Amino acid sequence: MAKQEQDEALQTYNVLGKGTSVKGDLQSTGNLRIDGVFEGTLALQGKLVIGTSGQVRGKIQCASAEIEGSVSVEKMEVSGLLFLKRTAKVDGCIQVQKLGIEQGALFSGQCIMPDERSEIK
Repeated sequence: MAKQEQDEALQTYNVLGKGTSVKGDLQSTGNLRIDGVFEGTLALQGKLVIGTSGQVRGKIQCASAEIEGSVSVEKMEVSGLLFLKRTAKVDGCIQVQKLGIEQGALFSGQCIMPDERSEIK
């Protein structure tokens, strides 16, 4: 994919609207907002936003994520920032580079954060 096409894809938001339910695997070079229900595997090169009515069950891999809704995952890998808003409910194993949690958010599970300091010598 050419650099310009990749930049345009990362500026695109795909939306799974409220009242919509999807099962399966989804891959995208862009961003995704979920206000409905998704069950399966998500693989995004961009940002994942899960709105207050959004629900995700399965596996997630993305560059960054902002969660206001409900997430139940076997594994969630975020290469950048994972931000849990006050209405977020997250259950499962997450692996993140950076983690932000607002007061009121619920997290139950395991969090793995690589220690970059130990890699710098």
